[in-house]
Amino acid sequence: MLPVSEELKEKLKKLNQSLRALYPEEAFDEHKIRERLHKVGTFHQIDKWPDGELRDFLQGGALIGVDGSVNSTKGSQMRTLSVFQALAKGTRGEEKWAADVYTPLLEEEEAGDGQAAREAKKRGTLLSQLELKVAREAVLEWEPRVVLMDGSLLHFWIDDAESWERLAQLAEEKGTLMIGVSEEIGTRGLVRELFPEYSAWSDRDLLYGVLKPGEAFEWEGWSPAGSQMWKMAFRSSRSPQPIGLDGLMSQGKERLALVRLIYSLTPEQGRGIPFWLDIVDNQVRVTNPLVETMVEQYIDADLRHRLLSMKRSDRMI
Repeated sequence: MLPVSEELKEKLKKLNQSLRALYPEEAFDEHKIRERLHKVGTFHQIDKWPDGELRDFLQGGALIGVDGSVNSTKGSQMRTLSVFQALAKGTRGEEKWAADVYTPLLEEEEAGDGQAAREAKKRGTLLSQLELKVAREAVLEWEPRVVLMDGSLLHFWIDDAESWERLAQLAEEKGTLMIGVSEEIGTRGLVRELFPEYSAWSDRDLLYGVLKPGEAFEWEGWSPAGSQMWKMAFRSSRSPQPIGLDGLMSQGKERLALVRLIYSLTPEQGRGIPFWLDIVDNQVRVTNPLVETMVEQYIDADLRHRLLSMKRSDRMI
């Protein structure tokens, strides 16, 4: 066993006790939670599409997956270079790519309190804009039946409302159904509504293990009114952790069919994400070796060493 100090062991034990106080076992009573959920929302039991019905639902149109990735060189917050890629990939081999780079070294803003959060927000917004760009190009050129966006549609609306509104309007005009797929549910609205005594919980904590495989829960209070979106939690695999799904309220009549599509595309033994989005993710991902290779190839050596290299990279052990 690796050497570990006794102090570290004791602090981990105390941390476990503190976490247990915040998340007592008796609070996670499935029947009690479901009883309260019934008061504010609706449960839907979803079945997978048979192959023939799935083809009918797609109406001869393509299925598009959209995902993006960002990675940065290692270093202090103000001395990094970030590489972005976004991809819209269709089931017929169609592809739309977009890319960008960013470094705080070219910004006039000085480092200070909150700098890390501001830089993270900039990177998140840049990535959202690239994903919206390829999604719009895909809808405009291919007029697909369905677009699966990696992440909540609400997140795109928050990051760049103007670009999101343009995409949503185009999708409505072209008859393209939009759905966002979130691996994590980060909201707290259900907890505040139903379990105010456990304010440290998130809705993810509340719903963990409560939904049955193929079961969705819909609560109107999840999405801000101005977003014009529906939202559900859905257990799309054997994993006890549900995923988040959202779509356009104007396409709300198709929402259960879209949830059924997600279920049909998701491996039963997987983590709950449609296989097609995993394929797109694997292709678009910006890995550490890719960042290092691109920086070495396109950034002059003296600039790399002066601006981006860390002393720790010279460690002997």
